[in-house]
Amino acid sequence: MSKLSLVKQGEQPLIVAPPATAITPRQLPLITRKAIIEYPQASGNETADSLGEVEADDHQRYYIKGDAHGRLVRASEWLSTFIAEEVHIGAPAALPIQLSDGSIVFGSRRIACVSDKMITVNFLITPTNAYTDGSNSGLISILSSIYALDLFLNNDDRHFGNYLSIDDGGIRRLYVFDFSRALFWNWPWHGFPAAQKHTKTGQCGVFLRQAHGFDIVAAGNTIDRLEQIDSSMISSWINRMPEDWLPVSTKLSFLDWWASDQKPRRLEALRGGLTDGSLL
Repeated sequence: MSKLSLVKQGEQPLIVAPPATAITPRQLPLITRKAIIEYPQASGNETADSLGEVEADDHQRYYIKGDAHGRLVRASEWLSTFIAEEVHIGAPAALPIQLSDGSIVFGSRRIACVSDKMITVNFLITPTNAYTDGSNSGLISILSSIYALDLFLNNDDRHFGNYLSIDDGGIRRLYVFDFSRALFWNWPWHGFPAAQKHTKTGQCGVFLRQAHGFDIVAAGNTIDRLEQIDSSMISSWINRMPEDWLPVSTKLSFLDWWASDQKPRRLEALRGGLTDGSLL
């Protein structure tokens, strides 16, 4: 039984706090959704890292991905999605999904009422000057921002198949997904993917600029927003994903890079390459 300690009038009470609980640094993930129905990737439509679709216990549908060829696909998708949203580029919500075998994969929430793939592709390849109804409002700026982000994240696999669109009252809204080949796929980074014209990002970028032009101001705004993301924000996003998605050594290497002068140097090189046309 604990003893009651009396305090005399005029005395200050002595408050004895219990010893602080030692907290071991660990990942603090979101509450993981669990798959209740699993739809394997359709035969003949397999990709290296796509595992198909699931319906989760939040009654939402998700496209799911696992790591592939020893590459950190789940971590790349997760972190790239948060960075995209932070720089004002729309991307489907990202959540960890637990499958029936206990494994936890990356989940990209399916957007309701998304248009057929060919509708989106036709929207992208139709030249801007062919639109007279305003349905492509803001398209040039959005595409230019996405291109700048892809170059920064070293994404060499942006193509027409990983854009999504919906018809929102006559305005077509554009979303971007699939960052599998970005960020940690080829870490550490060396140069920019657009400098290699054979990459899908380079080839797709050339076609889109021929159809719509390029908004250097929008791309510059994206670079400005990337500058404002500090290492504490990156760390907070990493700490919300399952711990085994990113080895400690890679995590520390990336955080050190982000906090060093290498990040602003890359952003400055990107800004210069877009301005002088060497990265276009």
